[in-house]
Amino acid sequence: MGEFWDDISENHAEWIKKQKLVFVGTSPLDPNGKVNLSPKGYDCFRVIGPSQVCYLELTGSGIETQSHVEENKRITIMFCAFEGAPRIMRLFGTGTVHRVGTPGFDALFNTHYSSDNCDIHASTGKRAIILVDVYKVGSSCGYGVPYFEYKGSRPTLTNYWGKKSEDQVADYWVLKNTTSLDGLPGMRHDKMGPKWAPLVKDDDARWGVKARGGDGPRESWWELGSTVANATLVAVGAGFGAAVASYVLKKRR
Repeated sequence: MGEFWDDISENHAEWIKKQKLVFVGTSPLDPNGKVNLSPKGYDCFRVIGPSQVCYLELTGSGIETQSHVEENKRITIMFCAFEGAPRIMRLFGTGTVHRVGTPGFDALFNTHYSSDNCDIHASTGKRAIILVDVYKVGSSCGYGVPYFEYKGSRPTLTNYWGKKSEDQVADYWVLKNTTSLDGLPGMRHDKMGPKWAPLVKDDDARWGVKARGGDGPRESWWELGSTVANATLVAVGAGFGAAVASYVLKKRR
């Protein structure tokens, strides 16, 4: 029988700290979009308080979590015991993406990650810290989860990025991380160049990109939505343009 709480207790926090594997689940708003589930290793996860956690991520070939969280904020964190007493724990929350080099990233990184307590502290390829505000904690039996022996972190990813410069990491972001599988905006960073400027919000709380050269906030604003919404806008615009062109041609005959 599952149990639920409104926050993370000290007992929960102590158990979470012992887990070596974290699962992160997100999804887009588009009902036809792809649900994503990402496993996270290394010493990346932190319990900040009873209602807040975060994790440090390295650059990878996908950008689903960032894209989904920036679109709708929904995120679920799951742990399960592979040794000792069986247990599954889920943290239901809303997420915020703090990309490397931003004030939010620096504040979280400097407070919660040091060379003494984080095995990827000095790694090249750090991409973001995902901050999660937890509104519900769920725990269930986990009787079906098998035993596994932990042997250590794989060095493959850290070794790979250790051979790359920051500029090469940014080039990889442009190559692999600009959009989600469903076409949602992905990684945005000044190091990627003007085309991939960081997303910002306008006065109406819309996500978008400030285009260069505009005379005002409305003239320089490119709003970003879901793939379906953007495709719909394009189709409507094309239809309207075709109708206007047809009307003009008729008038000229």
